Amino acid sequence: MPKKAVLLKSLTRGRIRTSFNKYNLFNIYKKSNPDFKTKSLYQQKWNAKQETRAYHGEYLTEGRWSSLFQPKLESVAQLDASLRGDGKVKDTPFLSQTYAVLEKRLDFALFRAMFASSVRQARQFILHGNVTVNGLKIRHPGYILKPGDLFHVRPDKVLEALGARKPSLSEALKVDKTQIILWNKHVKEAKENPRKVWDNKLNKHKNLPEANPKKESITTFIEKYNTKMEKNEHDELKSCTPKNMLIKLLKVQASRKDEATPLTKKDFEGVVEKSPELSHDVYKCYDALEKSKEISLEKLQGKSVKELNNVAEGLLSFTSEMKEKLSDNSKVLIRSGMKQLSDLTKAYSESIRTFYETNKASAETNYIPFDPKWSNNLRYHEKVEFESIAEDEKLASESINLPWQKHVYGRQDPRKPYFTPWKPRQFLAPFAVLPHHLEISFKTCHAVYLRDPVARPGHSEVISPFDDTVHERAYMYYVRKGK
Repeated sequence: MPKKAVLLKSLTRGRIRTSFNKYNLFNIYKKSNPDFKTKSLYQQKWNAKQETRAYHGEYLTEGRWSSLFQPKLESVAQLDASLRGDGKVKDTPFLSQTYAVLEKRLDFALFRAMFASSVRQARQFILHGNVTVNGLKIRHPGYILKPGDLFHVRPDKVLEALGARKPSLSEALKVDKTQIILWNKHVKEAKENPRKVWDNKLNKHKNLPEANPKKESITTFIEKYNTKMEKNEHDELKSCTPKNMLIKLLKVQASRKDEATPLTKKDFEGVVEKSPELSHDVYKCYDALEKSKEISLEKLQGKSVKELNNVAEGLLSFTSEMKEKLSDNSKVLIRSGMKQLSDLTKAYSESIRTFYETNKASAETNYIPFDPKWSNNLRYHEKVEFESIAEDEKLASESINLPWQKHVYGRQDPRKPYFTPWKPRQFLAPFAVLPHHLEISFKTCHAVYLRDPVARPGHSEVISPFDDTVHERAYMYYVRKGK
């Protein structure tokens, strides 16, 4: 039977455990090297034993551990005699191998492979039948692995062990309420002063440290933004033809209310959206065609897009019927309008290239050109009656409609016992130390036990927060009668 989990996370005792718990991280942070100067030899050995055993197999009784302890420690010898004694080869930390025998146990291997958040949780996974070794279900936490053994943990259990805590419905709704308030405040500020909010957001990303994941996300966004701009440029240049320009012009003419309301240059700015100053040239082209009487409001009003397309084709290349019907003056005016349309198309193509070239984002400076219309797509979140949805999770999920979240916070899938969509638990990075004697696949939650951990010159494969001086005294405590 394992020892009871009593005061494992005590900040007063400050013991370091094989756990990813945040209190354990604080204990590691505040732990200082033991002071052996004022203690007797036995006190030194006892203190070292206490500290190391709290980390290495604290759940094992002292009698059980004593039966597992092996006085003979494994290491790798330096075979190249030319390197010995010249100061280049560091000492081999033999005594750091004191607890190496525990690393062979299945429960310890699961923890070292980061398939469980603590050795006690790894034991629980094994006892509940969630672990297989070489394809066979093993229910013994103390199972000794042999070199070449392949062990596997159910992926959903690994996600549970390393995932963030799932909030309760009431906790999640409190977070959602705060998020909605802050989002509506952001939308209001963006609509009132879009330039200021845009610049503040860019400056915030510029000041982030390079290692921050958000810095990487803005770099990825810039790459996608530039790719989208290049695609839009290609599509617009492809569609920038005399025929398409003429169809746009005809649509403006067909949308007039009556003949008494003349069109102005401003009405044609939509035809050359990327360069409104070219609306003057569009108007000159329109004026020439209008005088020919071939694009009068009477002829174009109420026509479909397909019919306007046919009119444009007729103006670009006269049919035999039009040649007979048109007067010489009309033909001259139409040809003049088509020449101006051809020049306009070339000028607008250059304007499109210039527009996209100047509006590309810079990956070096994390600069994205200001878009005056960016806040137009922002929408306020509808008012949510949180009291009425507090007991109905399905209704609550339907009520939350934030741009980045369409469900209750942390409960995208309420059936899962962990935070969904999955994200790693807090303070996981300091514990992410992978051992040399395991080959791990996080995609499939498999790992291979390559060999028993050994000591090399300047390095021990047994992961421990304590140095050689502490392990030396712990080893002395367990070695009896000079063995």
